Amino acid sequence: MIERYLDTEELKRLLSVLVVVVGCLIIAALFGSLIIPGLRNANRPEKPTAIEPVVGESGWLNPEEFPPQRGGVIAPVDPKTLMEPSATLVERGKALFEGNCTQCHGSTGKGDGPAARTMIPRPRDLSVPAEWKNGYHLPGIYKTLTEGIKGTSMAAFDYLSRKDRMALVHYVQSLGDFDHGAGDPQALEAMAKELGSAGDIVPNKIPVSMAMTKLQQEYIAAPRLSLDPGEQSVGAGILRQVIRDADRAGRFLALSPSWKSNFHSLSVSVLANAPGNGFSLRVATLNAAEWQELHKELLRRVESE
Repeated sequence: MIERYLDTEELKRLLSVLVVVVGCLIIAALFGSLIIPGLRNANRPEKPTAIEPVVGESGWLNPEEFPPQRGGVIAPVDPKTLMEPSATLVERGKALFEGNCTQCHGSTGKGDGPAARTMIPRPRDLSVPAEWKNGYHLPGIYKTLTEGIKGTSMAAFDYLSRKDRMALVHYVQSLGDFDHGAGDPQALEAMAKELGSAGDIVPNKIPVSMAMTKLQQEYIAAPRLSLDPGEQSVGAGILRQVIRDADRAGRFLALSPSWKSNFHSLSVSVLANAPGNGFSLRVATLNAAEWQELHKELLRRVESE
């Protein structure tokens, strides 16, 4: 029927246009379903690699909780057993290095750890004999671990036992394929005396969750020192006159319970710390009778909590 309105040539042109339009639609559909998702995936940020905590070592970045440990005194050791590297010492040093040092110095000690790019100056490259602040011999590395380096991100690791610090020293030396030398004889002698002196004192350790529980148990509630104008007692009136910061004064009284014994102790404690404790300097003008009334008022508020 369409032939009545179009001749053969016009019909061919119409069919050609229709084929082109259909082809364009097919190409657009393929582009939308194949190319665009590929471009999205190509530009999508890489998923960050999860950092697994080091199990068994309480490094400063390791959030793992450990069971409570009772402290004590580590008996002195023979310095000779620590000043010469051994497989046991190096292996212990490696574990300590992985738990405490790799974030900055990297797993191979080249100063390329995940946190290194944020530090000025950059962490030391432990694999080369260049620019060591205290030297790369035994006493120098031990001094760095014990004292840290001021003006840098190198913190002191004096909380580690002497044996653990020496284990780290030997492992750090193993990261550099160069002659570290023996070091200054006097420095070696001084280090040997320190290693052989009285044993390290290890403090008691508790996990964070236990510490938080104990803090909650030992928390002392501050007395309510709200200055309600409706309270007409003599003590309440004096309290309104001498309070400068009710919250601060309440915390001061909670942390200084000696004031409860008598009004004289209250006056001595408050006067010695005013006005930083939340009480105004007006307290200096109170007489003995007013201190007694103030003491009664504060005790009443504490007992009512």
